[in-house]
Amino acid sequence: MRVRTNRMARLKQAIDASPVRRGVLRDAYEWFKNVGELPEGDEHVAYEVVHQALRGGEERAPEDEARLAERVRKAGIAYHKRERPGEAWPPTVRNLLFDEALFAYQPLRRLAGALIATEVAYGGDVESPGFAARYGIPMYGSIAMHIHDLTRTQALPPYEYQAKRLFARFDNIRGRVPQDAPSWFEAAYKALATFRQTGELPDDDLQLELLLVEIEMEQLFGHRHEHDVSKAMALLDKVSRLDGEEGEDALRALCEMAAAGKFRGFAIKRRRPAARGEGHIS
Repeated sequence: MRVRTNRMARLKQAIDASPVRRGVLRDAYEWFKNVGELPEGDEHVAYEVVHQALRGGEERAPEDEARLAERVRKAGIAYHKRERPGEAWPPTVRNLLFDEALFAYQPLRRLAGALIATEVAYGGDVESPGFAARYGIPMYGSIAMHIHDLTRTQALPPYEYQAKRLFARFDNIRGRVPQDAPSWFEAAYKALATFRQTGELPDDDLQLELLLVEIEMEQLFGHRHEHDVSKAMALLDKVSRLDGEEGEDALRALCEMAAAGKFRGFAIKRRRPAARGEGHIS
């Protein structure tokens, strides 16, 4: 009986440490990338899925039989010693969120998983280092709790969905911008200034994406300060969602608005001071 128990324990350890079969991993990864959900009930598959996303979607090279035993051993060490995404440097919101989705206690793990799925639903890309970057890293505490609080305050009606989709687009762009090229940023913001004055668009596709995101962010700011941004927001929504002639027409209309001076900033409206006792609980 003792021999059988030891053999079963060794078999379970070998199964836990085994590399994930390529077909299983591909299916699980495709679901994670498109839907944002990690497989439930199989921590090892979830671990491999997250690390494939951190590699930008790159699959591990297939191994021959001579190296498989060593790979099995290393896989067990990797998971059970918890080489965690959150330990990567420099820290990112994506790494910390993935870490909590894998290793946090159950309620927090579920919240982190739900936030990843929500971000993907709004267009977030799990392969991008900029995934959910707009929320920033809290000084202490859970990244999932930090994000959960901010998502309730950043998007105001009637633009909640459009705003969250915009934020995800912004994170994706940040992951593609050449961070070590100051001249690129200089050209991008020069293109933005030109657009505000003349309605002229840049030739560079990434600079154009950044320009449109910046303008839409400004409209949300204007909306927060009680300006009517409905026309611009409707056009920006069409540009981001529609291809072909409809999208081109909306982009031309935005350029006409810019040339007419509609995107040169918003004044912050001063609110009327509350009368004595107004707005207070006595």
